[in-house]
Order: sequence, then C-alpha cells, then structure tokens
Amino acid sequence: MIKGQKNISLGKLPAAVALAAAAFALSAQAADDYKTVEAVSVTAEALKIDTSTQETPQTVNVISGQELADKTVRKLDDALRYTPGFVNTFGTDYDTNWIKMRGFEASLLVNGQRQFTEGYFDTTVEPYLLESVEVLQGPSSSLYGDSMPGGVINLVTKKPTKTPQHSVSLSGGSNKYVQGGFDFSDYATEDGSKRYRIVAMVNREDSVLNDVDGWRAMLAPSFRIDIDERSSLTFMMSYLKDRKTASNGFFPAYGTLFSRNGHHIPASTNYGDPDDAYNKDQVDAGWELKLGFSDVWTYKQNVNFHYNKFYLHSTAAYGYVDAPNKQGVLVIQPMIPRYLLVNDGDQKSFTFDNNLTAHWFSGDFENTFQIGFDNQWHHTNWLSNGSTGTAYGTIDPLNPSHIDLTGAVPLSLYGNSVRKHQFGIYTQAQTNWNETLVAKLGGRYDRISITSSNEDYRSNVASNRDELSDSHFSWNAGLMYLAPFGISPYVNYSEAFFATGTLNAATTDDWSLSTYMIDKPITTKQKEVGIKITPEWIDGFLNIAWFEITQENGSAQVMINGTPAMRQIGEKKNRGLEVQGRVSLAKYLTIDASYTYLDAKQGNKSGAMERTEYLPHHTASGWVSYDFTGVGATGLTIGSGLRYLGDSIDTVYGSKVPAVTLWDASLNWLINRNWTLSGTVTNITDKEFVTGCYNNMCYYGEGRTARATLTYNW
Repeated sequence: MIKGQKNISLGKLPAAVALAAAAFALSAQAADDYKTVEAVSVTAEALKIDTSTQETPQTVNVISGQELADKTVRKLDDALRYTPGFVNTFGTDYDTNWIKMRGFEASLLVNGQRQFTEGYFDTTVEPYLLESVEVLQGPSSSLYGDSMPGGVINLVTKKPTKTPQHSVSLSGGSNKYVQGGFDFSDYATEDGSKRYRIVAMVNREDSVLNDVDGWRAMLAPSFRIDIDERSSLTFMMSYLKDRKTASNGFFPAYGTLFSRNGHHIPASTNYGDPDDAYNKDQVDAGWELKLGFSDVWTYKQNVNFHYNKFYLHSTAAYGYVDAPNKQGVLVIQPMIPRYLLVNDGDQKSFTFDNNLTAHWFSGDFENTFQIGFDNQWHHTNWLSNGSTGTAYGTIDPLNPSHIDLTGAVPLSLYGNSVRKHQFGIYTQAQTNWNETLVAKLGGRYDRISITSSNEDYRSNVASNRDELSDSHFSWNAGLMYLAPFGISPYVNYSEAFFATGTLNAATTDDWSLSTYMIDKPITTKQKEVGIKITPEWIDGFLNIAWFEITQENGSAQVMINGTPAMRQIGEKKNRGLEVQGRVSLAKYLTIDASYTYLDAKQGNKSGAMERTEYLPHHTASGWVSYDFTGVGATGLTIGSGLRYLGDSIDTVYGSKVPAVTLWDASLNWLINRNWTLSGTVTNITDKEFVTGCYNNMCYYGEGRTARATLTYNW
C-alpha cells in the first residue's frame, strides 16, 4: 500500500480497469502470429533520441495520426481524453485548449520546439496538420529547460512522405460544423529524393454558447531534400487564420451546480456581447536538418520563427458575489458583475536547437550519447485594459441581455511588453546492457532572462518595469530492468523549472497599476516508480506508474477584483497512480483502458496543505473497438468507450462537484481503396454536467457532439 493512498482498492476501481485486467489475462489464450498493438516499436521525437517508449524509464504516450483522424479530433484537449493523467479543468471551449497532466500545466512543443505562452498569446496548431501527439508526463527541464511540471506535449506535424499519397476530405457535424481539406504528398523529382507536401483546410463552427461562432483557415507547405541515405533537409511553413467570436463559459455555481431560486442555467447561455472577437493570424517557418556522418554520429538542427498577431475583445460574467453574508446566511444576488477584457498586439519567437548524437555498441552495451544547445527568443508586445478587464455593470444570469459595447464602456489601454531569452546546454546518455538493464542520465544548464514592463498612456501614471535573470541546472535519471517475459520495472527522477515575468495590472478606483509578478522560478521535482509489461506471448501492453511531484514557489488561482488570476502560494504536492493497458483479444477486438488516482494538495494562506481545486481524485476510461472484417463487413470498425471524471471541490466554499460518466462511440469504414468514412459521437446521452468550480464560478462540460468525415484517397 502506498502511503497517502489508503482509499485505493480493487473494489473501487472503475469497471474499465477491471475489464482491461481481465482482457490482458485472457489475451494470452488468443495469442497468434499477428501483432495489432504497437508498443515496443513506438518512439517519440520529444525524447530527442531514437528509443522505444516501452524501454524508456518514464511515462510516455503517443497518439497516432490514425487515432486523431478516426475520432475526428477538433482540439488538442479532445485528443487527450483517453490519456491517463489528463484532466480538462474548464470544460468546453471552442477557441482554447485546457490541459492538465498529473494535476499541473503542461508545456507545448511543435516538432520538438518549445512554444511560448504569455497571457492570451499562445500557439494554435490545427489538428488536421498533425501526424501524431507525444506526451512526456512529468518534469522535463533536463531536455527543454524552462517548462511546466505536468510534462511536455509535442505536436508532430505532417511532412513529406516516402510514398506519394493524396487525400481530400469533407467533414460535418454538430454546432453547424463544416470542414473541407486536402493533403497532398508527392515527388518533386523522378527518383523521389526531393518531395513536397501541402496540407490545407478551412472550417466553420458554432460554439455551444448561443450566438458564438467562427471560422478557421490553414495552409502548410513543406519540402524535403534527401541529401544521402543518412541525411536530409526539410523546410516547413504554415499559416493559420482564426476569425471567431470570443467564448467565455463562466457560470455562477448557483444556477449550475446548485439551483438558483428554483432554476438552472442552460449550458448554451451566453453572457457575452455582439462585439466580442477572437482574431488570430499566425505564421511559422523553419527547417529540420539531419546529417548522418557515419553509422555512429548524427547531427540535428531545428530552427523555427513564429509570429502571432492577436486581437481579443471578450466579455464575461462572474458569480463570485453569491456568498454568505456576515451572519453566515447565503445571499444569492439577482444580478452578477460583468467584465470586458481587451488584448491587441503581436508575438514573435525564434527558436534554435541543435545536437550531436552518437550511437554505438561496445561488447554487451548498446550506448547513446547526446550533447546539444538551444537558444530561444520571445517577445510579446500588446495593448490591454488590465489582466482583470474593466467592470461595466451587471447582468441577470437567468435572463441575460446582450448589448453592443462599442463606445459604451470607456477603456484606457496601456502598453505591455515581455521579452524572454533562454540559452541552454544539455546532454543525455543512455546505455542498454545485454538487453537486460537500461540506465539513463541527463542534465541541462540554462541561463534565462525576462524583462517585463507596462505603461499607462496617461501622464499621471508611471510605467512599471521588472527584470528577472537567473540560471538553473536540471537533471534526470532513470533505471529500468528488462526482466524475462517482458516485465520491466523502473525508477525515475526528474526536475523542472518555470519562470515568467508578466506584470498583471489590476484595475482600481484610481487606475493605478499593481504588480502581481511571479518573481522567482517555480521549481519542481518528481519521483516515479513503475512497471511496463509487454510479454511476447500477449498482443498488448500494461503500464503502471506511481509518482510524487513536489513544487516550490508554485502558483495557484486567486481572485483579484473578482476575476481569476495566478499568484505564488508556496508548496504543492501531487501524488498519484496511473494504470494504462491496451490488448488485442483476437485479430479483430482491441481493448484500451486507463485509470488515474491523483491526490493534489497545495498550501493555503495559513500555510496548511489543502486539496487543490478542480482536480478529481479518480479518473478512468475504457475503449473497445471491433473490426467486423471477420464477420464479412470488410473494413468496418466500430468502437465505444466510457470516460469517468471523479468529483472535485471548490476550495473557497468547499462545494463538491459531482462525478460523471460519459459514453462515446466511433465508426471507421474503409469502403474501398479510395473511400473512407469516419465519425464520432461524444457524450451520447447528452448528459449535462459541471467539470469544476472555484469561488462559486463553474464550467459546463461538452454536451452530445457528433462529427463525421468522408475522405477520398489516391
């Protein structure tokens, strides 16, 4: 029994986990000379070295492009729904991804390049462009320097293929969703040594909120040159354009979690205004260079330039005013306050990463050694009316009115600038002794500097400026025993640090600027113990991992002028257990299941540790898919799954958010060699539920959503 996890028992595990355990045992009887489940052979670019995820002493998950296409994924957090350790804390939102892994935020990579987020300025990657999604769970600063403790999510984009392929697709579904796209990969020369790929799409869809909609267009060409058998150069570029109505799904607890004077607020209620907008123009350009000098030495270089022009005009209403009075009697206000937030600016980033890797055999040892360095420059420059926005009155939460605020609310915009530079030197080494023992060690030294400033354009307010300059050394170590029969226990230690220099301007009566700066790097340490089981006589795998993540100088959500903000609160400690399995019982039946137990705690104002808001103790999922080829329906695969989200709490008022179980299904039909039909239905029963609450503000989860895609391939 793991200390602090006394509530875990086999009797309390969700049915999906028990089903996976039984299937894993039974599959031995059905083992044949086929392998439908990829496990040992899968690698992840995010590891920076070519190694099997099942022979890596840490938790790594890879979601293939086929899985993304089969489930008609529209957003990144949709793709992670069946990944252990993942939680969407803020419900449905058609313009933003909400992701937490192991109870912490995760950093985003694109083709191994770190993406910089500053407030509302972030990187958007259209799922239609994705080849795969890689998830390294837990701290990863020894590879990427400044990064979030939940892990890194690497989005691998489509690039030219060795075999020509062409496809045109048309999609449609709920919320008036329509999308068209094409994906062409072909030779530029007869011998195929030069190849190109062009991926493009355009779509439109409504949000679940009334009168909220938008469209997106994306174009991504790439070109690859094979220099020789070991070397290649790939140029990549992408352009994305979003034109949407800003979507805010904040709702008062009384009306969602609880009745509000005998009424509940429909999940489609919109507290925004007609003038709300979410507009983004994003350009990325760069290259990947690989030079194989010999069978031993390989050099890699990744370069990317990112530009993001962004405008946000967003209206939201908050229910924090519903609270007990001085006598302890609950008072539900007839009206709740509204805030208007404006951001208008751009973001520029330049990242450069290169490394030299050696891979060789020495007696019974298979060795890999890598050394490299990277540079990152990021600059975000924008006008805003404060991180909390501008208060402008109230709205009836049960019967909201919608007005055009253009010119109605006086706004004083001020300039903001955040410059961030990181230079890091890293190395890692891995050795495999006699296919029995794997040892891995890595370290990285970073210098990081941040300059942050804001300035009100009125002469009576002085500008604020802060600087942060620091260095940090991060390391990780792992040891795995490749025992007989495919049973591989392992231990791992890893670290992360994260620094930000944002100056959050809080609006007060005299419009003075207050600084709420995370003024020292957030440091995190993780211990992980696990076992990976991939026996040859079973078509599948089972992974079990226990982890403990301790964070110093951690940030947590607080309320400033009635709106959520982040401040440093001290220590956080998350302990958990993850179980994940995939098994094929026969040639046509595959079962996936996962279960996560998470005990997440953080320090409060008094210094005591308390349960963290939004995060459930238990989450689980199970998915069963059957290929009907065996019964004569060639090419038809139908899948169905359950997702369980355990209860969470509002740490301010102690309100309990109830658990929920959701039912999904999918269909994939390879009609013939040219035509494919795929579709999904999520939350089939259209269950209305709340994903989380904080300070009497809650978020609805996504209702029933159906999508389908018809693809022509040649």
